[in-house]
Amino acid sequence: MRVTKDHVTREEVIRSYVRYDRGKKSQGLLPPDIDEWPWDDPVGLDSRLSANDLKSGVLAAYRTWQLAELDISDLLQCAIYNGIFPGQPQSLAQLVLIGKVAGWSPDRPTDWLNSIRAGIEQGSGSPLIVRPSVRSEAPAKWYVEDGSGRVLALLQRILGHGELSRTAWAYVGLEPDIRSSFISSRPELWGAQAR
Repeated sequence: MRVTKDHVTREEVIRSYVRYDRGKKSQGLLPPDIDEWPWDDPVGLDSRLSANDLKSGVLAAYRTWQLAELDISDLLQCAIYNGIFPGQPQSLAQLVLIGKVAGWSPDRPTDWLNSIRAGIEQGSGSPLIVRPSVRSEAPAKWYVEDGSGRVLALLQRILGHGELSRTAWAYVGLEPDIRSSFISSRPELWGAQAR
């Protein structure tokens, strides 16, 4: 993992995520009240995110983040959403070994699939959202909170075309905020910092 920016603020991550999410849903604009959001209040931020049909929980759960570039070895140390392959491991390394990644396709239309399959770089404008893993996600070191499908498509491209130098950008949760309901409900993350 190559960290390109350390101690990124929660506000910067949320604004980036909102721009990305709104852009892929063709809504484009940031919420009109985003400048008044309570940036130091994880509960208030979760409320604002939910009210705007945005992912709540992990985005407000970390005070600081890192912007990092993940290579193939980092991606293989990630876990993804367990609903993609029910009853199977969440670890991408394990999913590759049992042949699940190669045949995967998303269950709905996406804006990113064709560009990833065509080999177009995704860049830092569409970062993954990653946090340290918990015991149930072992042996993974990281968990992809937002971008599981993009990671699967990227792994397909890397492995199918031997493009081992291809990378993905990610915001990685660094300093957990124990006031967050997301963190308080996952005691394993209380002291877990990016490593």
